[in-house]
Amino acid sequence: MSRMEEGRPGRRPLHLRRIHCEGFERDDGLIDLEGTLIDTKPEPLKLVNRVVPAGEPIHQMRVRLTIDRERRIVDARAFSEETPYPDCQQVEAAYRQLVGLCIEPGFTQQVKQLFRGTAGCTHMTELLPALASTAFQVLWANGNFEGADAPGSARRTSPLGGCHALRLDGQVVRTYFADVARENAA
Repeated sequence: MSRMEEGRPGRRPLHLRRIHCEGFERDDGLIDLEGTLIDTKPEPLKLVNRVVPAGEPIHQMRVRLTIDRERRIVDARAFSEETPYPDCQQVEAAYRQLVGLCIEPGFTQQVKQLFRGTAGCTHMTELLPALASTAFQVLWANGNFEGADAPGSARRTSPLGGCHALRLDGQVVRTYFADVARENAA
């Protein structure tokens, strides 16, 4: 039994949302980030226009962002593979507005502005912060970053100082990034 399950009362499933993100290096040096969101129910779902069988996707949305090494979006595509209503597919082209944006602090706010309300699809838009996080994971996975960003920096060029474990005064930075720890201790 996991710690999360200890002492919990019995329960039954009502909804399953799966978000899956992947990053790929392309032959041309660009990076494709692909995100998928799938919603299912354990019971049939009666919509106004049809019934979605139990376990079948109500929503199955995909977003692909192509970025350069500076996290600038050079291409953006959205795909509605399974939707509750046929009209859902009409918003796919709106996500081309992402081209030219940079994944950096403030990106999620830009996304919320661009696609709020009827200007976007809630489900596709929910994929974008997860894809932004995936971009950082892809680009920083090999440790190819220098130092820590200046406090309040508008760009994220390093994971150092970006979370509790990588805080500049923490054990991980002192142990594995001693130069950065020394710079920030002064």
